[in-house]
Amino acid sequence: VRRMAAAAAAGSDANEAAATRQRFLLLLVGSYGEASEVDGEALASAKDAAIGAIRDPVTLFSEQRGMLLMPAVAALAANPATKGLHDLLRIFQEGKLQDYESHAATSPALPSVLSDSGLTHDSCVRSMRLLSLATLAAEHEEIPYGAVARDLRVDDSEVESWVIAAVSSGLLRAKMDQLREVVTVERCAVRAFGPGQWAELKGRLDAWKGNVGSVLEGLRASRGAARAQARAQLQVRAEAQ
Repeated sequence: VRRMAAAAAAGSDANEAAATRQRFLLLLVGSYGEASEVDGEALASAKDAAIGAIRDPVTLFSEQRGMLLMPAVAALAANPATKGLHDLLRIFQEGKLQDYESHAATSPALPSVLSDSGLTHDSCVRSMRLLSLATLAAEHEEIPYGAVARDLRVDDSEVESWVIAAVSSGLLRAKMDQLREVVTVERCAVRAFGPGQWAELKGRLDAWKGNVGSVLEGLRASRGAARAQARAQLQVRAEAQ
């Protein structure tokens, strides 16, 4: 599998879809299951995969979501030459726009990391705005326009265009209420599924079970009332005869 994935990734050229090459890179990097297996080739492939995930964090969102746990990717943090790239990847995997902006303001190495990787600050900001909106949607079922503008660092007039962009990317499904100026989230991609997300999911499931229980109890009560009424009608008919 490792040889096949390496050959497929290496054989991709400028005309090959970037997502296809990235998918093979992820397969190759993921084949190094233990830290002891990570060699120079693994580090080089992990570096390429990290750059691909930063350049386009959306197209292969699900496949890339857990790549920080891959031993070869984790090894990037221990190498001085790639630590800056790993720091940036972690922000793209787990952080918000505020985290990226803070990193940009305090990391002297970031400009060279972006330049060496063929990335730009503007493209990173755009991607982080989309990812930040996905995080916000995972935290709230209803989001005021003002909260979106605050987290994305944009004017209120730009909120709807960013929601449309996030919906078009597949990161979320939502409706906008222009009168109330709120975004109602129907579905969203979860960037990191940790204890907080499990607790939220449990809360929603408990609420759903409670609602279902109430409906079932109402149905039972209705059936009981209908049966009692039917028995009463039969008794009246019997007495009338």
